[in-house]
Amino acid sequence: MITVKAPAPDASPADTQQGLRAFIRSSEIGIVVLASAIGVLAGIVVVAMSVATQFMHELVFGIDSGQRLSVVTGIPPLRAIAGPVLGGLAVGFVSWFFFRRRSQPVDPIEANALHGGRMSMRDSIIVALQTIGSSGSGASVGLEAGYTQAASGLASHIGRRLRLRRADMRLIVGCAAGGAIGAAFDAPLTGAFYAFELILGSYSIAVFVPVMAATFMATVTHDLLAPALLSVEVPAIGTITISDLPLVVLLGSACGLVGIVVMRAAA
Repeated sequence: MITVKAPAPDASPADTQQGLRAFIRSSEIGIVVLASAIGVLAGIVVVAMSVATQFMHELVFGIDSGQRLSVVTGIPPLRAIAGPVLGGLAVGFVSWFFFRRRSQPVDPIEANALHGGRMSMRDSIIVALQTIGSSGSGASVGLEAGYTQAASGLASHIGRRLRLRRADMRLIVGCAAGGAIGAAFDAPLTGAFYAFELILGSYSIAVFVPVMAATFMATVTHDLLAPALLSVEVPAIGTITISDLPLVVLLGSACGLVGIVVMRAAA
């Protein structure tokens, strides 16, 4: 009698998700791997938004390719006026159209504080496009809010697809936001502190490695894809002598006191 062994069935997407979920829940290495992947995606998000904004600057204001709008001194008056006015009207209309019957989007801080890291991917994309449109048309606003919103929204979407636990959802949202800040400023430690203090709200050994992995991978990804976007030229400040140190200490002390006053006043 001849016995024929049936071939093993192919793994379905549901089986793959279940395997990933089990790997993440049962192993610390799993959450670090996921955090690293989230960091890579955050770096890509930052690059994409930066490139889109630079393209809008070149299109709206007629600057040379690769030239920064903040250092240009010869913008034609018509472009300098029409760009922010028409861009502001367009962004305002689009914002009204999408959110006239919807609640305002949830940012990463609110998502982690009140919603267990759950964010709307659609709302996050809209906020990212709002930020690109505002900054691209000349508004004096940074892209940091759009970076963190888009990256965190993507991370939250991945977490929902994997059906992660509440603590893991909050962690990967923090990893995404910290990775976006780290990639934007080429400063992984700054991104990590941003994630700890603002998104996660605490420091702990359990989340240190995943957050650092995410911010490091985001920064490396940005540096590999678009190193020119990270270049910042700092002018010479002259020779620093020992007589300058008391002023530096005084300035640092004053900034620390102002920070304390602002935090207590906000509370």
